[in-house]
Amino acid sequence: MIMNRRIPLKTLLAASLAVALIGCSEQGEQASETELTSADEPVAEAPMMADDTTAPEAINPFFTEWDTPYGIPPFDAIEGTHYAPAFEKGIEALRADIAAIRDNADAPSFENTVEALETAGPLLTRVINVFSNITNTESNDALQELEVEFYPRLTKEQDAILMDADIFARVKAVYDDRANLGLDGQEMRLVELTHRDFVRRGAMLEADAKVRVKEINARLSELNTVFGQNLLKETKAFELQVSDEAELSGLPDNMIGSARAKAEAKGKEGWVFGLDRGTYEGFMTFADNRELRKQMNHAYRARGAQGNSQDNRDVLAEVAKLRAERAQLMGYPNHASYVLETNMAKTPDKVESFLDEVWQPGLNKAEQELAEMQQIVQEEGHDFLIEQHDWWYYAEKLRQKKYSLNEDEVKPYFELGNVRDGAFYVANRLFGVTFEPLEDVPVWNDVVQPYVVKDADGSLLGVFMLDYYARDSKRGGAWMSTYRDATMVDGETVRPIVTNNLNVAVPAEGEPTLLSYDQVETLFHEFGHGLHGLLTQQRYTRFSGTNGTPRDFIEFPSQFMEHYASQPEVLAVYARHADTGEVIPQALVDKIIAASTHNQGFMTTEYIAASKLDMSWHTLAPNEAAAVEDPTKFENETLAAYGKPAQVESRYRSPYFSHIFAGGYSAGYYAYLWSEILDADGFTAFKESGDIFNPELAARLKENVYQAGGSKDADELYRAFRGQDPSIEPLLTIRGLDEDSGP
Repeated sequence: MIMNRRIPLKTLLAASLAVALIGCSEQGEQASETELTSADEPVAEAPMMADDTTAPEAINPFFTEWDTPYGIPPFDAIEGTHYAPAFEKGIEALRADIAAIRDNADAPSFENTVEALETAGPLLTRVINVFSNITNTESNDALQELEVEFYPRLTKEQDAILMDADIFARVKAVYDDRANLGLDGQEMRLVELTHRDFVRRGAMLEADAKVRVKEINARLSELNTVFGQNLLKETKAFELQVSDEAELSGLPDNMIGSARAKAEAKGKEGWVFGLDRGTYEGFMTFADNRELRKQMNHAYRARGAQGNSQDNRDVLAEVAKLRAERAQLMGYPNHASYVLETNMAKTPDKVESFLDEVWQPGLNKAEQELAEMQQIVQEEGHDFLIEQHDWWYYAEKLRQKKYSLNEDEVKPYFELGNVRDGAFYVANRLFGVTFEPLEDVPVWNDVVQPYVVKDADGSLLGVFMLDYYARDSKRGGAWMSTYRDATMVDGETVRPIVTNNLNVAVPAEGEPTLLSYDQVETLFHEFGHGLHGLLTQQRYTRFSGTNGTPRDFIEFPSQFMEHYASQPEVLAVYARHADTGEVIPQALVDKIIAASTHNQGFMTTEYIAASKLDMSWHTLAPNEAAAVEDPTKFENETLAAYGKPAQVESRYRSPYFSHIFAGGYSAGYYAYLWSEILDADGFTAFKESGDIFNPELAARLKENVYQAGGSKDADELYRAFRGQDPSIEPLLTIRGLDEDSGP
């Protein structure tokens, strides 16, 4: 997933999505809430926790140059007290920059209007970059209060710029004359995207409509923040405490050790399990105690809908209504039509048609899986029918039965550090990229691993900072973000500071950190997003890295990397036993490959159910959205209409569907599967060439995808890499959903 921020125009254009999720791995989401989700115990004392929100300007690090290696933020010097005054001063400075553009007596030009907007407000950009990252990794009550205070204000600043008639007149003048200005490709792209930003924000609306859209935007910013905070609190509040060791039957030793360490850290007896996705899914997969699995499943599914102060149902209903109203004001029939206009899919009908194309094969496969699992239940002498809280447990038993593949047998070969190095190896083989550990540089938590990244010619690509462990101060999920975006303006080259975040449970003291294979894929996924940010060679941050990239293309570079995790040549490099150092046996690799399509009916069905739920909320017309009085009833009726099996829950229920109600994936959750068409088709090209590191294909991929960012339309970039449009058949084959793929 990707966390989205940017401020003036590059920053404020995304301020309303300050906590938006962009690069969440769907594998990882299954593993933690990839959106992986939420956390176990803090590994180290979190910085920036002061409650006072005022600080003397003289000692505020945001008002000084950062004399740190590579310009890394001085995390040890930044306190919670520094943010509010830095926001205030940053907003004031931005307004001055914008006024200078608006009041410029010279005729509008690319330099004094479009490029000036792109580079306006550097102080506010700096503050937002740090604040939005820290509030996702080292949050506390004081910082959450600042989110509620400042994110709506930033949205208002954004609206003030993008609906300013005088500024838009200058932008339009440049846009209308763009063919005569001698602009190069990147300059032309910046003009076109900037003009589009103004139009899509409402610059051409009548005065009354502008006022209402501004009101809606401010309220949505507040609601999105509240939704996310409610979910975080709800997730953290639940604990399943086990005091009888017999009730741990079936759970892996490393998971039991983590639960014991968590209990000790909280001063409690026994073992404590939380609702972070990694712990939840592991518990549901391995716990023999059916009643405890039922409790965990209920707690996970009930988040945000328990009638308490963290109940998200009224919040999400208001979000849906406001989005529908805003879309109508902007001239669209619904929110989805507005969102999809700039995506590859273009229309809701195209999305629905695409989802339906995969839905039925997924259902067929899920029904087959259910029948096979029910047979195991009967063989064990039980007379119950499989329910939601049984699926993962019996899916694991089915995997062992069909493929003789045991998670306990595999996991010791996936030690976190080795898996990370395996991802580094793939980047080096494909693109010539190298990663060198950085020592004695500022980090926001002691577990963060910083690296300097260099290209094949030795030139600096950027800094890569890895934060892999879960903790109570950290939001759920797995994501990529940036503390600084790349830019090359006025002869100054600035390289990015990119982060990858996972939520891996902290192991017991002295024990290695072992990953499930789903978590391995999540690491590779987020690493792909990281490479997208690091390799960028675009001049303007508006479309460098992941910026300016359509939602249904942005997951292609990340999901492409997942394919390498299971390749025998790559496994031989990183899959080494944590105790013996032995390379994973080929027989075990063969089992992993053979089982690659296992449970894909379930995975496909639960995912598409959530995607369809997303589209149902966001294809509502204003009157339809206003008529939804009971979000739970609407959701249940919607899911029932799809013909989803009762045993397969939608991957997300609306009250904890943060992708679409607190992040940037509204009317866009389908994007993971859409991007999978691209990554499956693209990786197939490498496989068919006979070399998964084919230098010619890798060079085209690097140039036209990882370096290109959003510099061109996504379909154009894909064709430049692949030489043709993508086909859906590789996706169906890789998921085991085509007729010929077999079990």
